[in-house]
Amino acid sequence: MSYTFEEFEKNLGYEFKDKSLLKLAFTHTTYVFEHHGKHFESNQRLEFVGDAVLDLVIGQKLYELKPHADEGYLSKTRSLIVCERSLASVARKLRVGELLMLGKGEAQSGGADKDSTLSDVVESFIAAVYFDAGFAEAERVILKNLSDIIDDAVNGKIFLDYKSRLLELAQSKSEQHKIVFEIVDERGPAHNKEFDAVVYADGQLLSKATGKSKKEAEQNCAKDAIDEYIKLFGNKN
Repeated sequence: MSYTFEEFEKNLGYEFKDKSLLKLAFTHTTYVFEHHGKHFESNQRLEFVGDAVLDLVIGQKLYELKPHADEGYLSKTRSLIVCERSLASVARKLRVGELLMLGKGEAQSGGADKDSTLSDVVESFIAAVYFDAGFAEAERVILKNLSDIIDDAVNGKIFLDYKSRLLELAQSKSEQHKIVFEIVDERGPAHNKEFDAVVYADGQLLSKATGKSKKEAEQNCAKDAIDEYIKLFGNKN
């Protein structure tokens, strides 16, 4: 059976009174243009508002969680939580890609699983909740669905560049290990390829992951490898 908006609402933890707002949040510009519509009939305007609501909610939460942190820490940590990669992970957990309304070309090029597209939809449905029920409800929905990401960011488990972080761990002053990344497989048509990457520390396999580009595959691989590296060698930094 196909995924439905009703199931999405259940997973999100909010039921919309105005269903048109929910549908608008999932309407990509390519779908609108393909159906000869206007730009304001896509989710772009919702995305603009959702970005602001997200920044405020996450900023306030960090202010409460870290009463002694300075502005630089708060700003950097918020950027980790609301970055494209983090929001896309929320979207995938909610199976957003299965409900996206895309133009045919965008759909064929893998648009339903692009980090940029998925993160835009998260911002859009947050704005939709805000317009449907107000700030307090939007705040509740955000904190419910981003709680794990907030915890990971506050506890130093999220990095914008996982590959650099892994290499940094492996080149500590007290102990050094050779990190090697390899692209071991690729498949699919030119417009929608997938790549498999592996990473080794001193010849020992740490992890394997897939991405839509070689860079994404290596980043996904490094993200999974960090915990495994620390288990094997400890965190000397």
